[in-house]
Formats: sequence, C-alpha cells, structure tokens
Amino acid sequence: MKVEGLNPDFSGIVTAPNGKKVDIFYVHPGDELVVEYVKRRPRQRSLKVHEIIRNHPWDLVKCSVFGECGGCTGQHIPYSTQLDLKFGPILSLFQKDLGITIKPVLEAKTYAYRSRMDFSVFPGPVIGQRQRGNFRKVVPISSCAIQSNWANLALQDVRALLEEMPNVIWDRRSEQGGLKYLTIRKAQNTEDGMLIFTFTEGFEKSPELESFRSLCLERLTQNSLVFCYNRPKSEVSAVGRPEVLRGKLTFTESVLGQSFEVPFDSFFQPNPNGFLPILHFIQERLPKEKDVLIDLFCGNGFFSLLYGEYFQHVDGYELTESSIENAKTLFESTYPTKTHSFQVTNLFLSTGDLQRKENATLILDPPRAGAGKLVNHWIRDNGPKNVFYVSCNPYSQKEDVRLFLEEYDYVDGILIDPYPQTPHTESVLYFRRKER
Repeated sequence: MKVEGLNPDFSGIVTAPNGKKVDIFYVHPGDELVVEYVKRRPRQRSLKVHEIIRNHPWDLVKCSVFGECGGCTGQHIPYSTQLDLKFGPILSLFQKDLGITIKPVLEAKTYAYRSRMDFSVFPGPVIGQRQRGNFRKVVPISSCAIQSNWANLALQDVRALLEEMPNVIWDRRSEQGGLKYLTIRKAQNTEDGMLIFTFTEGFEKSPELESFRSLCLERLTQNSLVFCYNRPKSEVSAVGRPEVLRGKLTFTESVLGQSFEVPFDSFFQPNPNGFLPILHFIQERLPKEKDVLIDLFCGNGFFSLLYGEYFQHVDGYELTESSIENAKTLFESTYPTKTHSFQVTNLFLSTGDLQRKENATLILDPPRAGAGKLVNHWIRDNGPKNVFYVSCNPYSQKEDVRLFLEEYDYVDGILIDPYPQTPHTESVLYFRRKER
C-alpha cells in the first residue's frame, strides 16, 4: 500500500482494502507499507504494518528513537510543510465557519525548546517515553531533541543512578519498588531548574529509598531535587505529597522581565520564549481604559502578573487552591499598592462568582477542551468590553467563540507554533463588545 498524504496531526493517509482511510504515523507521502489485513472481531478488520519502505530521506530526523517514541511526530517532515499541515485547516475553518481571519506567525527555534519533560521509568528498568499506541511499553531515551542540553545531561545523570539501583523502580505486577516518573523542569531565561521524582505512597519508608536519597544528593548536581508520593495506581507525574532533598519546591522563570516562582506540581507554559508573540500581541492591544483585569483560568497568575502593572484591580479565577494562593502571594509582593481578588472557582460547574464589569478587560486561557458553555454564555451575556481568548487548541476555541460571537466584533488574532515537531499550536483572538 502507498501513503497518499498527511493529516494535520502528521499521520499518513492510506486506504484499506475495504475503502476506509487509515492513519499511520512516521511516514511520508509516497512511502510504501507492507501490511496484513487482520480480522480482529466479527465484521471488523484492521491493518497490521509489517514493514515501511521509505521512499524519501530521513535526514531531517534528529532523534535516534523517532518513530518509536510517543512524543513528537513530525521530525521527518520539512518545517514549512509542518506549518502548512497545522495552520491550513485552522485558518480555513475560522474563515469558513465564523468569517474570522487569523494571521499566522512562524516560530524560528524548532528544537531544544521545551522547559518541561516527563519521563516514565516503569515498567523498568528504563527511562523514556511511552510507545505510541502501547501504554505499557516505554521506549528508552538517552537524549531528547526538543529539550535543552541541561535537561539531557540531567536525564543521563539519573539513568546512571537507576542502573546502579534498579530496584527502586516501581513494578506493577509484583508491587515492589516505588519510582514511576522523572520530571525535568528547566527555566529558559534563568539558570534555575529542578528534577522531580514521583514515587508510590508508602515507599518513602523503604530502606532502598534511603540509599537512593543519599545517592541522589551525592551524584546529582541540579539546583533542586524533589521527591513526591502519590497513589500506586495514579498515572500522573509530579503530583503528590512533596519532599525536598535539595533546593526548593519551585523554580524561577522570567518572562517579559517579570519573575515567576513556578511550583513543582504546577502547569507553566512549556515554551515561554516561543509564547512571546501572543504576549506582545495582547500587550500592544490593551485598551486605554485599564481599570480592571479579569483573568479566567488564571493558574499561578501568569497574565495577572504580566499585565497587572497596567490595571488598578485584578480578578483571578482558578480551580486549584495552591495555584490561587501562589498567584495571590506573587501579585501582592509584585504590586503592593494594587487591589485584587483571586478566587478558587470551578468555572465548568458555575459562573456564579464572576462579576459583571463592563469596562474591564478579560483574558481567558482555558484547558485544551475549551472554556465550557457556562463561561461562554457568561461572556455573551455579561462579558466586558474587551476579550482576549488564548487557546492551546484552536479547534475547541472556534466552537467556544461561536457561542458569544453574536455580542462581539472580532478585531484580530494570531496563530503561532511554540511546539515544532508536534501538531500542537497556540492562538489568541481579540474581541470588542458590540455597541448597542
């Protein structure tokens, strides 16, 4: 079979014998596949790929495990083609469905850009990424092309430790050991960085862990070393009860001259420098009337801290209590003369805490699934004069915008690519409430 084209997620398109389109990753148009048409269940068949005959060079690929690792999927594709695949459908859909024209902005740094990477260490004894399509298999990684050299050296340091003490790695079958994940976080604009080891609860009392603690302190030179503990069946990294071996529970990042203390278990933009076009876009379009900023899904107060100097008052809303406390502390220390209200609120369940302030500026940056109907209906009915909608998923953003667009005029927006070699993008759209 021949690969006919590529999808926006960089998967290749082939046609099965039954006429259905099938997606195959790590291929290029013109590649040939040796496949078996397998009967899985009654009336259901699927393709089993036995061999990929590459009819194009792989000289663009910089990673030795590309094609196995479940991380990036686009290293074999020229960057200009990646942008066409990612941007084309998004720009077309916004124009076709909403009459909105978005300006694409290109990102220059295509490798060594991520400030956070999470690696699995079980089932061990390897450190790596889950194999695409097989959660139970970890592909060993000694160096990752999209993270910094600092992070790759740290990864190699930890690999060396685990080769000496493989028994600390969690074994799901025997329920022995405890280490499940390694998270590496390295600031882009400061020298700060940290390693976070995620263990199963109860393993902190193990004699083996005490030996591992000593080995980490002796061999690892990174600024901060953090152990955390969560449920054995949890599949989440860098979350749980923390223990500081060295340094602190946060790392310091600087964005637009503003310093951020990012907690070990908190989300923070994984490519701050690649995100700068969106930050400059908002800053250049902030209205002259800057009384109140409303920051929805505010996290640790990212936008509140960046633009707080321009406003007299800030209202921030976020689900996670630790994030709200961090945002409140940072805001008070940065802008002691300004007023604020940071509240713990589940905006997917209720918008009852949101206050209508007509002349305010609203910035929202929801999760990938979008802001939800309640928030979008609140914006439509009670939203302020100016709205900046930031999104890591323009497809869900488009459906959200549809719910409040009747009350707003679209001004402009940009689409950027902070995550080369992957199908992910970021966007920001600016709206102004219609005059009635």
